[in-house]
Amino acid sequence: MHHHDLLLVQSLDTEVEQLMHKHRSLSERDQLARAQAELQRFTVQLDEKQLTHRELSSRQKRYEDEAQIVAARIKRNEERLYSGEVKGVRDLQALQEEIWALRTRQSDFEDEALVAMEELETLGSELQKFRSEADLFEARIQKLASAIAAVEAEIDARLETIRMKRAEVCASLDTALLTEYDHLRPLFGPATVVRFDAGKCVGCPSMMPAMEVDRLKRSSDSVSSCDECGRIVLL
Repeated sequence: MHHHDLLLVQSLDTEVEQLMHKHRSLSERDQLARAQAELQRFTVQLDEKQLTHRELSSRQKRYEDEAQIVAARIKRNEERLYSGEVKGVRDLQALQEEIWALRTRQSDFEDEALVAMEELETLGSELQKFRSEADLFEARIQKLASAIAAVEAEIDARLETIRMKRAEVCASLDTALLTEYDHLRPLFGPATVVRFDAGKCVGCPSMMPAMEVDRLKRSSDSVSSCDECGRIVLL
């Protein structure tokens, strides 16, 4: 059993923490969230414009249909007018007035249909622009998602390698020592296990008392605890 292998375990644990932090704080995640929010905003506006487009299309068709109905009535009245079916002067005059009125209505419907068509053309250009913008965001989202997935896969592979290496190293270490290390790790992090160097616990902010230094030097074990800070000290 080599107590100094505990330093390797500590190093592996530190790398795990660094990898997990990297996993959580990938800059691409924020970029992806912003791109998704922008796409959502574009999608809402696109849906609204598509609804308006359908309403305009329906309006144009309604006016065109009304114009055709009126045109059919005009045609029937003109046939009656020139067929000789209507003979009285008053009746002929009334029929002519009705035809003139119908032509005015037909013209109004055709004008409204033309206005709707022009609005549709303008809206169609806007829709095309919005779809192009949405396509760009979707492509960016896909690219960012792929980049995130690639980094996550790399991190996961490294974490699995570390897990296996840690299990291999821990198999040769004292169980009680590992338990103590795992208990202290949340307190001291990557400086849970330190070396004894020139009368000083490397983890302490100040020099050890002379009696403590003497105690550690005379210790028969290669591992001890610092009475000043509580860290595990490798001699």
